[in-house]
Amino acid sequence: MNRTFDQLTSLRIAKKNQVEIFFKDRIKEVILLSGSDETRKIAEIQSKIQGEDCKKELAAYLEKYKSLTSYFTSVMILSNNSKYVKGFTADPSIESGNLENLTAAGNLQTSQMNQVIPVTIHDEVMDSSSGKVKMIMEAPVFNAKNELTGHIVLELPEDHINTIMLNNDPNSGLGMTGETYLVGIDFKMRSSSRFIRNSILRTTVHTRPMLFAIHGEEGHTTTRDYRSIPVLSSYSKVKIPGLNWFILAEIDLKEAMVPIYRMRNSIFLLSTLLSIIFFVFVFFISKRITRPINQLKEAALKVGKGQYDIDIPVRSNDEIGSLTQAFNSMSVQIKEKTRELQSERTGRLRSVIDAEEKERQRLSREIHDGIGQSLIAHKLRLESLLYMNDPEIKDQIRILKDQFNVTIDEIRRISNNLMPSVLEVFGITLALKNLCEDTEEHGAIEILFQTTGELEDINTKTKTYLYRITQEALNNILKHSGAKEVTFTLSRSKDIITFILRDDGKGFDVEDAAYEKGNGLHNMRERVALMRGTINILSSPGEGTTLIINLPV
Repeated sequence: MNRTFDQLTSLRIAKKNQVEIFFKDRIKEVILLSGSDETRKIAEIQSKIQGEDCKKELAAYLEKYKSLTSYFTSVMILSNNSKYVKGFTADPSIESGNLENLTAAGNLQTSQMNQVIPVTIHDEVMDSSSGKVKMIMEAPVFNAKNELTGHIVLELPEDHINTIMLNNDPNSGLGMTGETYLVGIDFKMRSSSRFIRNSILRTTVHTRPMLFAIHGEEGHTTTRDYRSIPVLSSYSKVKIPGLNWFILAEIDLKEAMVPIYRMRNSIFLLSTLLSIIFFVFVFFISKRITRPINQLKEAALKVGKGQYDIDIPVRSNDEIGSLTQAFNSMSVQIKEKTRELQSERTGRLRSVIDAEEKERQRLSREIHDGIGQSLIAHKLRLESLLYMNDPEIKDQIRILKDQFNVTIDEIRRISNNLMPSVLEVFGITLALKNLCEDTEEHGAIEILFQTTGELEDINTKTKTYLYRITQEALNNILKHSGAKEVTFTLSRSKDIITFILRDDGKGFDVEDAAYEKGNGLHNMRERVALMRGTINILSSPGEGTTLIINLPV
C-alpha cells in the first residue's frame, strides 16, 4: 500500500506541476499580448471609433492574434470607455458583443496599474447560453504613458486542462480505476471525471482528502471518493494565482490491492510448494529413520516367537546402526543360549524317559520273575490238592485256581505294558498288532492296522517311543473319542517313518485342548520332539481325529 501511495503521490505531483506550468505559460502569453503595440493600438482605436467602422479598422490587427493565441478560443479587447468587446472567437455560439455574455459584469479590472501589468484568472463558470464551462483570463492594457486604456480578455476552454488531468490509459500508472482531477473551493470538480460525464461544476467532491487539502494539508489516506467507493487518495493544493484549486490522485482500493492479492497468492502457492517439499523431505527422512526401527521391532517379535535366525543388515554408522549391530549380537547369543537350553532340556527329558523305561523294564522283570513265578508255584500246589478225595475242597481249589489264573493274566498284562517282551523278541510290527488286538478286546472298538516298508531295522529307542505313542493314542481314543472304528497305518519311506492314526469319534478343538490339563498330548509331543520329528493333530468337534507323525530314521 505504501508503494501504491508513493505512486499516486508521484502522479499527483507530476500533474500538479503540469497544471501550474500550464497556467504560468498562459499568464506569460496574456502579459505578452497585453503589452504589445497591436493591443495598445486596438484599445486606442476603440476609444475613438465606434460602430461598424471600428470593425474594418481592427480587422488587420485581429487576424494577427489568431496565430499568437492557440490556447484561447476567444480574444477580446475592451476600451476603457466602452462596454463593447471587439475581437474574434472560435466558438460560433459566442458573438463579439456584450462582455456579460462571457463573464459576470464588474469582474474585469478597471483600476489603473503603474509599471506592473497584473493578470487576473477568473474561476470556471457555466455559460448560461451554451451550457459550456468557460474560464476567463484578463489583463489591463496601458499606453506608452502608462495610462489605462482598456483590457484584454481571453477565453480558456476546459479541454486543455482535461488533456493534462484526464488519462484513460491503463499503462499510465493509474490502472483501470485510477484518476487525477481538480476540485475548487466550493467542492465542485474543475476537471472531468473518468467515470462521470459532464462532471465539471456539476459533481460534488465532499470527501476527507478535500477537507484535509482545504486546511492546507498534503498527504495520502484511505477513504471513499465522490462515488462512495473505497479508494487510496493522494491530495494537495494547486498553486495558481487567483484560484483555490486542489488536486487529487486516486485509485480504487480493490485494484490497488491486486498486486497484494497476487503476492499473497504467490506466497501461498510458494508456501504450499515449500510445505509439500518439506513434508516429502521429512517423510523420506522419517522413513529412513523409522525403517530400521520397524525392522528391529519385527525382528524382536520374531525372536519372541522363537525365530532366532535373523540378521538385520547394517546400513548406517549412526546410533541406529549401533543398535542394529547390538540386536544382531543379542539375537545370536539368544539363539546359542536357547540351543544350549533346548539341548540340555532334551537331554534331561531323554534321561527321564529312558530312566522311566528302564524302571518299567525292571518292574516288569521283577513282577514276571518274582510275583508271577510265586503265583504260578502257588497255583501248582493248589492243583496238586485236586487229587484229594474231599469234593468240597476240590470245589474251593477250582475257585482259587480260576482266581489265580485271572491274577496271573493281569500281572502278565501289567508286565507287558511296562515292557512288552514281544517288542524285544518279535519286533515293532507284532508288538503294535498285539497292542491293537488287546485294545479291541477291552474297548469294543475295531482297529484296522497295516504297515508298509522295513520297520524292524530301526533302533530300540525309536521302537519303544513308537510303541508308547501308540499306546497313549489308543488310550485317549478309548477314554475320550467314543469312536467305533480306528485306522492305523505305519509306513517307512527311505529315512522317514510316517505314523497315521485316524478315528471316527466325536473330535475336539485342538486349540482348547492345548490349555486343558492332562499329559496325553503333551507326552506324545515330547517323545516326537526327542526323536526330532513332527506331529500334527487334525480334529474338530463332530469330525473325528487324525494324528500324523513323521520321524527321521
